Amino acid sequence: MRQWIQMLAVLLLVGCAAKGDTPAEQRNSILQMRQQALSTLYGQDPNIRQEVAKSRGYAVFTNVNNNLLLLSAGSGYGVLRDNRTGRDTYMKMATAGMGIGMGIKKFQALIIFNDVAALDRFITTGFDASAQADLAAKSADDGKVVVSEAANADFQKVKMYQLTEQGVAVQATMQGYKYWPDDELNTAR
Repeated sequence: MRQWIQMLAVLLLVGCAAKGDTPAEQRNSILQMRQQALSTLYGQDPNIRQEVAKSRGYAVFTNVNNNLLLLSAGSGYGVLRDNRTGRDTYMKMATAGMGIGMGIKKFQALIIFNDVAALDRFITTGFDASAQADLAAKSADDGKVVVSEAANADFQKVKMYQLTEQGVAVQATMQGYKYWPDDELNTAR
């Protein structure tokens, strides 16, 4: 069991940082990831473009989530766009949960904020706990993108879309998410 936990810890670290050696390269990598994710989502459902444009703000994250029996953990990074100011805030994320699951899943998430208070809360506290149950199977070469839609308790304020990039995971977990500003990327401009 100890070896499995060590392997899960190593896999968790895979999604921790954006590509690039310098903060400028990492910011550029994150912006490219955002553009790619948005383009893919807009291609799947053109109405999402309007949702993003009319929102108070939106965030795009990439995440690697690992499920091993009763534990689930993941990490990632992304960027929040405040549509009120046009400012980007680079962020990190981590997720942990408990439940039944097995597998590894890499996905991107678009979080749309339709409420100023919800957006501000996300920037300051960045926490969203939720239950999830899904079956994701995606190979890297089949050309399809799985789009799933999820929402918090107040669907009108915050909405989330997920793109499963690759991996196989079967899970039913209580999952907690933590998002926080990446001080290095936000101050090194």
